[in-house]
Amino acid sequence: MKKLFLVGAVALFTAANAQTEKGSWMVSGKSEISFNNVNTKVKYDGTEVDSDETSSFAFSPSASYFVINNLAVGLGLNYMHNKNGDVKSNTFVAMPQATYFLATASNVKPYVEAAVGYASNNTSDDESEIKADGLAYGAGVGVAYFVNPSVAFSLGLNYSGANLTFSEDSDFKTNINTLGVGVGISVFLK
Repeated sequence: MKKLFLVGAVALFTAANAQTEKGSWMVSGKSEISFNNVNTKVKYDGTEVDSDETSSFAFSPSASYFVINNLAVGLGLNYMHNKNGDVKSNTFVAMPQATYFLATASNVKPYVEAAVGYASNNTSDDESEIKADGLAYGAGVGVAYFVNPSVAFSLGLNYSGANLTFSEDSDFKTNINTLGVGVGISVFLK
């Protein structure tokens, strides 16, 4: 009975670690969750003006290769679209990234990740268009729950930032810093 238990435990540990072993691929999709409560009242010359409704969408696909056990390097992409009244903003980010999974004997694996790369933004309304680009960076921590050897759901705390320079006025720069909770799904291929 002890031998059977030992063989089962070894098999479980091996299966749980097979996803993040050297030579595997990880393909992921993440989406940020935002919690916003915005109540804007604008007054101009004593008259209250209606504020516009804001809508946004973001998606972050990535593909990574495990160069050693538990360490994957790859490329992450991020697309964000925001609309506030007539103002539309589209942002595209491409960042090489590294993700390290902590080895555990269970199907829950903590991870840390970091990335640095390029961001491009285009903001427009009915009358004008503004373009900006520059350095993008990010880091995060989280946990991945492996439902089977090929699929994991993740929950993480992510920080991202960008330093952008506007193309029309090189003296005008902006820094963006974001902290958010992200959920995602990853597929592991051998």
